[in-house]
Amino acid sequence: MSDPHLGSGSSANPNLVLTLVYFLTIAAILIGTAVYFIVMARITDPEVRLMELITTQREVQHLIDNLSSQFSNFWRLPLRWRSMKPYYTHQTLSWIFILALVASVVVLIVALALDLAQVARISTLTYVVSLNALFMVRQHLYYIRRTYLTYDAEHYLVLDTTKFYYFDWSVFNVVQLGILVIEFLQLLSFPIRDLLDALYLSKNQQLNGNSDGSNTASFIIGIITMFANLSSKFYVIQFWFLVSVIGCIVLVMTVIHTYNAMRPHRPIAIYWVKYLLPLANLLYLPMLVMLIGSAACLSKIGTEDASDSSSGLLRCDSPSVVKPLYLALTVVAYTAGYVILTAFVTSFDRIPIKGEIHYKSQGVAFLKNMSMLLSIDFLLVANSYRHIRSILSLVIVLSMVCFNINTQPCFVEQINYWRTYGFCCILWVALIVTMLTNEDSTLSDTGTGGIVSALAYPMRIFDF
Repeated sequence: MSDPHLGSGSSANPNLVLTLVYFLTIAAILIGTAVYFIVMARITDPEVRLMELITTQREVQHLIDNLSSQFSNFWRLPLRWRSMKPYYTHQTLSWIFILALVASVVVLIVALALDLAQVARISTLTYVVSLNALFMVRQHLYYIRRTYLTYDAEHYLVLDTTKFYYFDWSVFNVVQLGILVIEFLQLLSFPIRDLLDALYLSKNQQLNGNSDGSNTASFIIGIITMFANLSSKFYVIQFWFLVSVIGCIVLVMTVIHTYNAMRPHRPIAIYWVKYLLPLANLLYLPMLVMLIGSAACLSKIGTEDASDSSSGLLRCDSPSVVKPLYLALTVVAYTAGYVILTAFVTSFDRIPIKGEIHYKSQGVAFLKNMSMLLSIDFLLVANSYRHIRSILSLVIVLSMVCFNINTQPCFVEQINYWRTYGFCCILWVALIVTMLTNEDSTLSDTGTGGIVSALAYPMRIFDF
């Protein structure tokens, strides 16, 4: 029996192709990174290599100190009003979000036990939003207090005053540029996917046709952005893969921390942690967004959105999927993955060399968190609130544009300029999506060529 989500004339299974591309891309990135550093270690002069290892060890130790400070600041919440001074706002908001987290967990457990699909969906959305908001508030407080929490205040003073106008074309910078392009495409895919789903859903309701065009577009977007749109048979594979990866990350961190605490005189060398940062930045959105997609798909089972073409990045309607178990594991995996990955990618605060593409950690923290809020908005908000979803996306992307202009998070001004332009392009697409999805008749009367022309308008400023 053919997959109902595939087109009738398909000669190959697009879901299988996308699954293979997804895992092969991850394998190629891991193998390529390992080969590069092995080759560089062999061709580099031993003395130079030794100095690089010493510098790397110092930078990684600074990263670990920042990571420890973030976790310490995250968990230390004063109960008394006097103890909150002078950060009353941060501490009060933190307790509000914690109460929302606890309440949403209780409601989610009851909803899963009583099979209340709509309640489970709302509680899942509340939990994820509260978790992200809590972590953002705690991180903001950390950046305010970190001069007092860390041992090197002069280090951050240098970071705040460092600025470059141009970058060189080193291997490291090429990798950073590649990550920037992929992140731009990943964020751009959310409003485009929402528009395509609404467009083809509107036409299918009128013509009673299939959704081959929507499936094809989703397939292409999945290839480019590494956001897989999987059918039922592959959902289980990717779900357990992501849960296993996050479980291994938690296990490795626990073992290393415990061992180094018990044997401080012979600790495990952790200089290799630095080399995981580009991988963490590249896979940050794909991993967490797939967990958000899993939560969105599972929470929509039993609701009116479950049969829509825009029911999420994943299709989890396999009989072998036990909704309570998979949704509970998704929430736990997302909690661990989001907290660990976000803290990790925002803890690397070394002073860059001239011409190197590097970012201030507070800039990384804000933009990563806003990217996650954008994905939550498009994946977890119900289709019946599509207009509110579009307006929220405008607010989120506009805040990213304003933040990038105001704080200049990259040390290289050229990158800040192009990043701002990229966010403006995403804002333009989100605005077009908001207008076109306002009424179904607008989608029906608008041709594909007109939509493409409207979306491509920002690129006309470069026509000479």
